[in-house]
Order: sequence, then structure tokens, then C-alpha cells
Amino acid sequence: MSISVIDPFLRGVFAGYGIAIPVGPIAILIIELGIRRGFTVAFCAGAGAASADLIYATIAVVAGTFLVSILEPYSQVLHIASACGLILIGMWLLYRALRHSHTDRTSPSSSSLSCSRTYTMVLGLTLLNPVTITYFTTLILGLKAASSSDTLTSLVFVAGAFLASFSWQTFLSGISGLAHKRFPAKLQTATFAAGNIMIIALGVAILFGLI
Repeated sequence: MSISVIDPFLRGVFAGYGIAIPVGPIAILIIELGIRRGFTVAFCAGAGAASADLIYATIAVVAGTFLVSILEPYSQVLHIASACGLILIGMWLLYRALRHSHTDRTSPSSSSLSCSRTYTMVLGLTLLNPVTITYFTTLILGLKAASSSDTLTSLVFVAGAFLASFSWQTFLSGISGLAHKRFPAKLQTATFAAGNIMIIALGVAILFGLI
């Protein structure tokens, strides 16, 4: 990799880790899915989150500051949609955890279906997450990634952001997947229930403007 593309790649890596590493509702969701359903389902959830970061990073370098003017009028709607989405997902997952607390691991066919649904669910939640939106709009204003960059530089920046986000989500999936194999069933259920209560609480906090 030439020196000319190392800098935008590293900026992309820092941007990707900057949005992925802080513990938030999406990270909690990935960890709890891994503990409850195993690495594969958590990996699909992480892929959904990383894909959302890829989409926003791409829009950032393509649309530049124009994106800020588009998102600003809808900021309140996005906050409400994100909060309601987190609350509903948390309640749904909590209900399933309590209902199937004595159920063994799913079959391969249902696991495959769950992965597809999980990917779509987390992709949508991450796209609507106000933290993600705020982060990337700030990134646009601060780095001005697209204002004077050529196509190659922009692609390298986006690649760095995506790889960083994807690697962190995979790490979370791996850790929670190990816990899935080692935690007793009752402890898995208790941990999953506590995590989803936190997701619901975060959704309520976002809805009422507490965070």
C-alpha cells in the first residue's frame, strides 16, 4: 500500500473503531445474541452493524456535508424511530428468551433463517441509531472526507472504516460465542434477560431525551 493511501486508510480505521468500540445498544444486542444463540447468529448481527457503518461511511465520502442538511430536518423522527425500535426489539428478544429458556440450540435450518432475520434487524437498527447518525455527520464535518479526495482515497477510507467495524463486531461475536458454549442454560437466560432489559432501558432513555 502506497504512502498516499495509508493516511486515508488509517483515518477510516480510526473512524470505524470509533463508532464500533463504545458499548451501546447494538454492541449489547450482539453480545446477548451470541450468548443465547451462539457465534453464527451473533456474527450475522455484527455483519449487519458493520454493513450499516459501511453505508454511512460511503454516504459520507460521496455526499459530504450535503448529508447534514438532509438528515437535520428528520433528526427527531430518527430519534423516535430508533428508540421505539430498540424498545420493541428488546421486548421481543426478552419474551423469546423467557419463553424458550429450556429450549435446546436451534436446528441448522432455523438457525440459517434466524441469521437472515438477525442481519436485517441489526442493519436497520444501526441505520436508525441516533449515535451512528450523529457520529457520521460529525465525521463529515470534521474530516471532510470527500471534499478534496479522489475516488481511490475515498474507497480506501471506506474500506478502512468497514474493516475496523467488522473486525470489532466479529471479536464481540467470538467472545459471546465462547460464553454460549460454556455458560449453563440458566445463566445464559439470566444474562440475556439482563442485557435486553438494558436495551429496553436505553430505548426509553433515547425516547425521552435522557441520552
